Amino acid sequence: MRRPETRLPFAFALALALAVPALAQAPAAGTPPATPAEAVPGAAEAARPPLDLELETGGYSYNPQGRRDPFVSLQRPVAADRGPKTRKPGMEGFLIQEIALKGIVRTKGGGTGEASRSGFIAMFLGADGHSYFVTTGQRLYDGVITAVDATSVTFRQEVTDPLSPVKTREVRKSLYASEEARQ
Repeated sequence: MRRPETRLPFAFALALALAVPALAQAPAAGTPPATPAEAVPGAAEAARPPLDLELETGGYSYNPQGRRDPFVSLQRPVAADRGPKTRKPGMEGFLIQEIALKGIVRTKGGGTGEASRSGFIAMFLGADGHSYFVTTGQRLYDGVITAVDATSVTFRQEVTDPLSPVKTREVRKSLYASEEARQ
């Protein structure tokens, strides 16, 4: 047996939908209509509690007992509060990403400074605008140079992300941008 449909006419349904919220907000009989807080100057400030008033919090305080704070984001910047606040001058104070490889020279040895050993010497432009000549074993702020060949320099960078399973990674800077794009 089919049930008869009870459909309200559209105009009646629309009038009912508009009237119900208006009836809920209507003041009771005999009471004056309320004025908005914006209409009366100073009413909004009087309705708010003063800032120096302490509200009751229920008397509960969190005791971490060696656990991490659950309200501190795990994605906050890492190592911002670790290590020395000032960097050393020269290459030891630069991050690997702050230096630019500008040239590589091959030496036979017998010179002074870096040129006393035979092999390759890399020339970097530092963030301070000065040029630096370095070879393998040179320490940087976040890594060390492990190899220098005719076209590139390889670094072992220390990873500071505590959630990463690896603690170091290999970074390579090439003289030619097209070689870096292929890697």
